[in-house]
Amino acid sequence: MGNCAGGSAEVRAAKKRNAQINKKTMADAAVEKKKVKLLLLGAGESGKSTLLKQMKLLYGVKDNMNEPKVHAIRLNVVTNMMKLCEATDSFVSIADKSLDEDREKLMALNAIPQEDWKFTKEIGASMARLWNDEGVRETWDKFQNKIQVPENLSYFLDEVERIFSKNYKPNMGDWLRVRVRSSGVYEEVLYLDGVEFHIWDVGGQRNERRKWFHIFDKVHVVIFVAAISEYDQVLYEDMNANRFVEAMELFDKIVNDPAFSKAGFILFLNKSDLYRAKINKSRIRVENAENPKDNRFTDFKGPYCPMGEPVGTDAFEAAHDAGIKYMRDKILSKSDGSKIIHAHITNATDTQNVDRVFTACKAIILQRALASIGLKI
Repeated sequence: MGNCAGGSAEVRAAKKRNAQINKKTMADAAVEKKKVKLLLLGAGESGKSTLLKQMKLLYGVKDNMNEPKVHAIRLNVVTNMMKLCEATDSFVSIADKSLDEDREKLMALNAIPQEDWKFTKEIGASMARLWNDEGVRETWDKFQNKIQVPENLSYFLDEVERIFSKNYKPNMGDWLRVRVRSSGVYEEVLYLDGVEFHIWDVGGQRNERRKWFHIFDKVHVVIFVAAISEYDQVLYEDMNANRFVEAMELFDKIVNDPAFSKAGFILFLNKSDLYRAKINKSRIRVENAENPKDNRFTDFKGPYCPMGEPVGTDAFEAAHDAGIKYMRDKILSKSDGSKIIHAHITNATDTQNVDRVFTACKAIILQRALASIGLKI
């Protein structure tokens, strides 16, 4: 009898434990269902990470903008100014020969380990003088798309003496623009109107994309970012591959992938500010019979922006809008038509623009998330 009683007690205890485990499992599943899962995808240099910074800024997750960013910003400026000086030597040459000493002082850093570089006020002053040189400016204006440096380098060079001052503290513009290439997968949790958003940002370079696949499961919405300013630029990884063509091909693979068959899609056509700044300097369509490898977007029908056309004229605005429509239609044509894709023009460094766009997207995102658990709004 005693053994039977003891056995019954053990059975009851086991059942109780199982009930508790089941209850916790169901509670965890309920919490998990309430999480809105977003995947931020795009080719390298599209501006994904800057968009995520803006979301963190807007929705209450503060980042430390000081010590780590001071080093990153200064390192970015120095290494990219070196590349610009080398490009100037190749394409034009430095106009003011008295600046040779400044150039040599800067390039001498290559002779010592990077961790030993000293970001002095004097280095900043040398870069400021070089940046004001006519030859360096001509290289930037005419050959920027042939140099593998971030498009926002000019912003930092315009501010270089402030950035290399003794008591420098990055401001919001610096923090948003500093470029630290994404590698791996990063998850951020944001809270919007009481809803928990999980956003994954992943490296966009070709060698990083294999890391995406393990987070495909149960994603509610994919936000794909393509930089419209990169129509005339090539990849870091492949000097023969146009960046916007690469973005289109990547979008084609993702939007038609069975792994995303139940996910909503939002397209951000990003870097609208940089696109606007360059269309009167660099043509969207290039057709070169003598060197066909330079051809790009030969099916673009215009209207075209005359080189040097002042910003804001009717001709400029017509070409500006036509180029955006062309690139939007071009990338959307990659979808098989089974999805409604919401496209938005974005400038990731403009907080108000990102706020307006994400507010417009929020209802779409929530609708997708609720639909996945059988609810409607």
